[in-house]
Amino acid sequence: MILFATLFGSLLILLFIGVPVGFAMIGASSAVLLYTRGLDGLPLDMIAQRTLYGVNSFTLLAIPAFLLIGRLMNASGISDRVFDVARSLVGHMRGGLGHVNVVSSMLFAGMSGSAVADAGGLGPVQMKAMEKDGYDRGFSAAVTAASATIGPIIPPSIPAVIYGALANVSIAEVFLGSIVPGVLMGLGLMALVAIISVRRGYPVAARASAAEIARAFGRGILPMLTPVIIVAGILSGLFTPTEASAVALVYCMIIAFVVYRTVTFREFWQILKETAVDTAALLIIIAGSALYAWVLARYQVTGDITSFLSETVTDPWVLLILLNVFILIVGCFIDSVPALFLLTPILVPLVQSYGIDPVHFGVMMIFNLMIGLVTPPVGTVLFTVQKVANIPFGTLIREIMPFYIPLFLMLLVITFVPWVVRIVPDLLLR
Repeated sequence: MILFATLFGSLLILLFIGVPVGFAMIGASSAVLLYTRGLDGLPLDMIAQRTLYGVNSFTLLAIPAFLLIGRLMNASGISDRVFDVARSLVGHMRGGLGHVNVVSSMLFAGMSGSAVADAGGLGPVQMKAMEKDGYDRGFSAAVTAASATIGPIIPPSIPAVIYGALANVSIAEVFLGSIVPGVLMGLGLMALVAIISVRRGYPVAARASAAEIARAFGRGILPMLTPVIIVAGILSGLFTPTEASAVALVYCMIIAFVVYRTVTFREFWQILKETAVDTAALLIIIAGSALYAWVLARYQVTGDITSFLSETVTDPWVLLILLNVFILIVGCFIDSVPALFLLTPILVPLVQSYGIDPVHFGVMMIFNLMIGLVTPPVGTVLFTVQKVANIPFGTLIREIMPFYIPLFLMLLVITFVPWVVRIVPDLLLR
C-alpha cells in the first residue's frame, strides 16, 4: 500500500501543481524507484530505456497520420461540403439544422478521428448556419459540443489506436466495435434535438430535392470515402490500421492538392509544423506512460489492486459500474488521451481477470472519456466551442445539461449490452 500511495500520490501532486502529464508520470515512476532503491541505486539507464521503448511502436505511427488528416480536412474546406451533404439529408426536419449539426459530425468523425478537430473545424460552420436561421447561440454551441464527442467514437479514432496499442488488442476490432455505439449516440442526440426544437418552435426548412441531394453528394463524396477506404482496407487484409492511416493520408493530400486545390504549400508547411508539435506532445505522454506501466508491473501494483477488488467485488457488472464512476471522475480532470495512457495499463489487466472482453471495455472507456471532454472543469471541447461561439461559459453549461442524458444513457447501453460493441467485429472478423 505504501508503494501504491507513493505512485499515485506523487502523480496527483505533480498534476495538481501543473506538471504536464507525461513528465508527471515520469516523475511519479522515478519517485517509486527512488523510494525502493535509494538515490545511489536509481536506475537512470532503465528509466531512459523504458521511456524510449514506449515510443518505439509501429502502431503509433497512425497517430501523426490521423492528426495530419484532420488538419488537412479542416484547411481544405471539406467542412462546408460535409455540412451541405448532411443538410440535404435531414435539414427538412423540425429543428433541421440541429439534426444537420449531429449528422455532419457523424460524417466528419469518419475523417478526423478527433473531437477537438470536429469542434474547431466543423463547429464554426455549424454554429454560423444555425445562428443565421434563428437558433439560439447557446443551443447551437451545446449541440456542436455534444456532437463533437462522436469524433473519436466512429472510426477512424485516435483514442482507439492508443487503446489498442496499450492494451495489446486488435485496433481493427476496437474500430469496428465503435460503429454501432457511434451511430446510436448520434440518434440519441438527434432525438433530444427534436424534443427541444418542438418545445422552442425552431424552424422547419424545405425538403431538398433529389437534384439538390445529388449535387451535395457530388461535392462531398470524395472526402466521405476516407473512412470507407480505411475500414474496407483493414477488413480485406490489404493493410493494417497503421498502413491504413498512411493510405488515407495520401488520399486526402490528393483531394486537397490535386482535386480541390484549396491548400497551398505554405499552408501545408504550417499544417505539418502544427501536427509535429501535437505529435511531440503525445510522444512525451506515451514515453512517460510506458515507464509508468513498467513500474506498475515491476512492483505488482496492478496485481495488488486486482487482489483487493477480487476480495470485495465478485460481480463483473458491479466492477464495471465502479470503473465507470472512476473513469468519469478522472475524465472530468484529465484530458482523454492522457487519461487513456494513465488508466489502460492499470484497468485492462483488472477487467481481464474478471473475464470482461477488453474490446468491449475499451469502447466503454473511450466513450466515457468523451463525456469528460464536455464536462467541467477541464472539458477541452467545451472550451473550444465556447471560444468559437463567444458566449459566457455559464450559458454553454446551462444549454448542454440536457445533452448529458442521451450520452449517459448510451454509456449504460454500452456497459450492460456488450453485443452492441461486439456485433460488428464478430460479424465481419469472425
